[in-house]
Amino acid sequence: MDYRIKRREPLYQGFFTLEALTIEHARFDGGRMRVRREHFERGDAAAVLLFDPARDEVLLLEQFRVGPVARGEHPWLIEIVAGIIDPGETPHQAAMREAREEAGYEPRRLKPLGRFYASPGASSERLFLFLGEVARGEAVGAGGGVRQECEDIRLFWVSRREAVRMVCDGRIASAAPMIAIMRAFGTLPVYDASG
Repeated sequence: MDYRIKRREPLYQGFFTLEALTIEHARFDGGRMRVRREHFERGDAAAVLLFDPARDEVLLLEQFRVGPVARGEHPWLIEIVAGIIDPGETPHQAAMREAREEAGYEPRRLKPLGRFYASPGASSERLFLFLGEVARGEAVGAGGGVRQECEDIRLFWVSRREAVRMVCDGRIASAAPMIAIMRAFGTLPVYDASG
């Protein structure tokens, strides 16, 4: 299977970039197809689920998000530490920086939990997930985000089991924390084949 970008057309350049791509690609039936798609570029991001193994607790964040506002939904989402990877930074370095800025912790260890495309139908953004080991009583700062970036973050600790319950009952409705919690700790079954 192959593809070729035939044309790139810039549509918007601001904090994010929007461009139109005309792409020709192979089809599964052996033919070829030409499509025009808008591509939203925001860069890659790193996200960290902070975990205190001695207390069996995770640190969650709550912050305002514009996406739910556009749908008329509650815009304060429960999330984990996350942020865009700056130019020249590795995902690991970005995860450490964001943990200090947003949560006030420096993880002793970062364990990779995987990488995924946030919304591959429209964006090239990849999210690099980590499990960060911390001790609840050993914060190195206040956290809460960077004021110049208009971040306003509430931090709160919950048990590991409660975090899994929050994924299963929908209180956590953002992809990065859902995937990180499920990758790190598994999940409770939500489907019962017996009826």
